[in-house]
Amino acid sequence: MYRYTPDEIDRERANHQALKQVSETNRGNIDVKRIGNLGELAFEQFCREFIPVEMWNWKNEFAIRRCNPEMFSSYDFEVFGYEVDVKTSRDVSTFLPERILEADDGDDIVVMAWHRDNEDALILLGWERIETLKSKAETQENFSGDEPEKLDHLAARPMNQLLELGPSTAHMDQRPKNPFTPGDRVRKIEGDGDDAIVIERVPPEKLSYEAVAVAFIPQLDDGPGDWKEIHPAKLASYCDDQNIRTYPYKYSNLELIDP
Repeated sequence: MYRYTPDEIDRERANHQALKQVSETNRGNIDVKRIGNLGELAFEQFCREFIPVEMWNWKNEFAIRRCNPEMFSSYDFEVFGYEVDVKTSRDVSTFLPERILEADDGDDIVVMAWHRDNEDALILLGWERIETLKSKAETQENFSGDEPEKLDHLAARPMNQLLELGPSTAHMDQRPKNPFTPGDRVRKIEGDGDDAIVIERVPPEKLSYEAVAVAFIPQLDDGPGDWKEIHPAKLASYCDDQNIRTYPYKYSNLELIDP
């Protein structure tokens, strides 16, 4: 199992995307959607740590990073060619085989993420194939009298066994290593130019180098709102909504400056 502790940026993005999703579609519950977003962020970290980037795809990445309503997809990730749905809940009984199948039985694999309120953190409990859950549920229905009265079996394989579905890989650790975070004020190390604000870290697989996306302060000042009052986690959403152009820069070409 793995524990995922979101940072402030992830928490704000998860909440803001949930707010926009529910308010613009008039569907769902903000709190439920928020912890669902955190579950996807937790599994994304697992994939980035252990699985080559060309072998997994996050369907809702753009929506969560930009805090926009997500496009409908029956699953959250594609990993090694399998459709993977991340189920996130505060209630562990949600991960009983029959409960999972009631909610969705059309994917290949389900990943179980347990949200812990006291820490606002998540535990990746494990994963299982949907076909295995169907077999387990059928067995429970036919032989329920043979199971302990007060013990429920959660069918879940260890997270690391998911790696066995693909080719052998070393410890990947593909997390961005750049030192900047959204809201930082930066300047090019060489050359003239306006100061800029870091809008987001660009996942390293998106470019051939590690980078951050920045917006230059004059363009932000010309925007319709007071960008200084916007939480740094929401700047990417703001720039996207207001068509404020952002630019990728190698983090090694930038220096942090005092506000």
